[in-house]
Amino acid sequence: MPAITSCNSFAYLFRSPILKACIFSLILLTCRTARASPSAEICVVIRTYWGHGGGSQAGLHKLMSSLQRQQNRKWEAVLVVLDSRPFPDLAQILQQLDDDRVWVFAEWIGPDFAARSGSQWVPTYHSMLYNLTDEAVRACPRSTKWVVITNGDNEYSSTLFEELDHHPDADVVALDYYSRYQRPTAKPCERFSAEPGKPACKQNLLRWCNTDLGANVLNWPRLIQENKRFSQLAPVACGLPAENYDGVLAQHLVDSNWTVHHVTDKCLYDHSPSPQSCARIKGVWDDSNNVWEGGGSCISQQEAAQKLLDDPAGLEQISLRLSSDDSLASFSPEGLPVSADIGCLRQKNVAVQHAQMMDYFGPTCTADADVESVKSIMSDKWQPVDWSSCMSNAHQLQEQHRLEHLRILAQIPPPPDPRDSKEPVYRQRYNQLAAAQPHDEL
Repeated sequence: MPAITSCNSFAYLFRSPILKACIFSLILLTCRTARASPSAEICVVIRTYWGHGGGSQAGLHKLMSSLQRQQNRKWEAVLVVLDSRPFPDLAQILQQLDDDRVWVFAEWIGPDFAARSGSQWVPTYHSMLYNLTDEAVRACPRSTKWVVITNGDNEYSSTLFEELDHHPDADVVALDYYSRYQRPTAKPCERFSAEPGKPACKQNLLRWCNTDLGANVLNWPRLIQENKRFSQLAPVACGLPAENYDGVLAQHLVDSNWTVHHVTDKCLYDHSPSPQSCARIKGVWDDSNNVWEGGGSCISQQEAAQKLLDDPAGLEQISLRLSSDDSLASFSPEGLPVSADIGCLRQKNVAVQHAQMMDYFGPTCTADADVESVKSIMSDKWQPVDWSSCMSNAHQLQEQHRLEHLRILAQIPPPPDPRDSKEPVYRQRYNQLAAAQPHDEL
């Protein structure tokens, strides 16, 4: 039975910020020493909370199972919990996994770490979570080559870690992925269907609204060497709040000339919930309110039937053959064939719902495959905000400031080294009146 450790939970029992920081630093150093693995090549940092618990079909259990199915066994998983509610299932999940490669870096529970206030994100939550994520990344073992940062309800194809072996010179391995945000400005439900000329899954364009935190595998040594941190992205975020920093980091790495290999012929990551993961459990995809329900949701067939009974005039269910790379079985625990057929709910007035989706997601989130068709429908409303250029310009300005700072520092002569003088160096006492006057040595 592996030890279930939470390396720094108790640091936040102290009220003083300075004391917290000191204790946290000491514990982090201890964690790095105690948990260092001599052979792990891939470090998976998992941000999770109580909502990912709940049995073998729960998000965290499925994610960990997808890691255990990897052919490359040299990995380690570092868990981070930050929430106002305890995660009572966490210990049981880890006990069931019985895997020494999985450990808890931080489990911070308390009212200060509430994620939401009502239906809205607490403004400081994602900043705190990304700060903690930065530290968890630095707790990865020193043997790490790749780091994957993800949330605790996602899943990976059993062939992902093998794929990384084919790209040893890349700084970023960008994965196309299954997502509820696939082609978000195409028609409801049909945006997920297998169509000639359309992508098998959501294309990872390494920019905000067209990437995801867990869809990019990063070169860990370079990330550490260049001290890339989510907590330092505000100057290049162009005003985007912290919950969007996954896209900001992706753009920032591109602007920093990181070498990217884009895996375009496979879908190796499932950003849950997705229609493809919903099909695996024989659910129905509810796309009827995708704008206000975070891209849609997976419901049971019984729930779908009840919704149709409750609103026969407003809703309809259609059948879809989902787009895929024909390897959905790589996400199945048994590796058995998985059906790509699914039922999908949407509003009967498809044109009205489609217009809502185009207005909400807009040009920035429109998939490349849909630009021309959506542009022709939106007409004068098609007014792209070029976030990529904004972030690139901000990055260039930040880099100019950094280089100018280094130039100025280079022009300042270094202070004389006291060891070069034959005279003894004495500590001297100053006060306001005598500071500008000659003084006696003490």
